[in-house]
Amino acid sequence: MNEQEFLIACDRFLREMENHVDALGREDIELDPGDGKLSIEFEDGTKFILSRQRAVSQVWFAEPGGGWHYNSKDGRWICDKRGTDLVSDLETLMSKKLGTPVKLG
Repeated sequence: MNEQEFLIACDRFLREMENHVDALGREDIELDPGDGKLSIEFEDGTKFILSRQRAVSQVWFAEPGGGWHYNSKDGRWICDKRGTDLVSDLETLMSKKLGTPVKLG
């Protein structure tokens, strides 16, 4: 994937995640989109941050339990250490945080 393809794919992914989280209709979640990032803040101040890392062509996910790096593979973002899918990781962590199942997409 060249740089332009990465930027397009990453920005589309961040917009999709923003739309999916917004569609949950939760009053206890605040979204803060920005250029190449999406911050998801919960009522208690906890934040999940997705950010575009242009220099390494990755999406990084920062959450209270750590920071994770994801590479694009077959239309999905896959963690370079754990082999997990970013959307699944986000759904799992949001479900735990909110105490109810979360499905994004």
